[in-house]
Parts: sequence; structure tokens; C-alpha cells
Amino acid sequence: MSIKSFLDSAIILYDKKKYYEALCLACISVDACASKHYSHISKKSSERYKLFLKNNFSIICKYGFPGIQASNIRIKVNVPNINLKPDKNGYVDMEQIIYYVLRCGLVHECNIEKTIKFTNQTILGDWGDVFYIHENIIYGLIEAVKNNIS
Repeated sequence: MSIKSFLDSAIILYDKKKYYEALCLACISVDACASKHYSHISKKSSERYKLFLKNNFSIICKYGFPGIQASNIRIKVNVPNINLKPDKNGYVDMEQIIYYVLRCGLVHECNIEKTIKFTNQTILGDWGDVFYIHENIIYGLIEAVKNNIS
């Protein structure tokens, strides 16, 4: 097995609209890539992971948030997650959301917060009781990893 084999499987699952399973494999691939590139910086998986996301966010954004090109996105979040650390205005960066809300639920519990819904429209954030995220976030993570594997 290799990071590439996980990415290939994630793409197959994505194409079959198995978004949760594809996202889980993409998140594991990010973990492996972050560990490979940032183990000299931190022993903590969460720090390496978020650093990878931060350093590759423009790629993730290009593919994962169609119509948006940004090096950072901060939004207000009502998703119940005690690990999220909002700033003084209540905003959280996407690195925290991807790591704590998407990745941790899938990797540790094979589950994702029930308020999160994938959409094929570029809608991001809380809208009442639903937190929307574009299904292409999976492709954004895949492309970021592809750019970092040799």
C-alpha cells in the first residue's frame, strides 16, 4: 500500500458518490503526507496535519471550493465540537474545521457530525441547522497530497 493507492481508491469512491468514504481516505492520505513532510517540526499529528492544510490551502481551495480562490478562509461555525478554537469574533479557520470536524469524526468514529451536508454548490458554512461543504473538498485534499508525494 502507498499514499497513491489510497488516493486512487478515494477517487473511485468519489466518482461513485461515496463521499464520506472517499473523504476518509483523502484525510488519511493527508495524515501520511503531513507526517512525512513535517515530522521534524512537530510530534503531534494534529499540528502536522493543520500545517499541511495551511501550506496547501490555495490548492485545496482551488479544487475544493469552486469559484473561490483564497489562501485562507475563516467562517463562523455552530457545529458542536469542543476542539474548535474560534477567534474573538467567533470565526474558525478551515484547517480546524477539516481536521477536527471532518477528519477526526471519520477516522476515529467512522462517522461525521450529522449537521454536515455535502453539496455540489459553492455554499460554505452554517445555514440554520445545517453546515454545508462542497463535495469537491475531497478533490481539493487529493490534489494537495498529489502535489506533495514523489
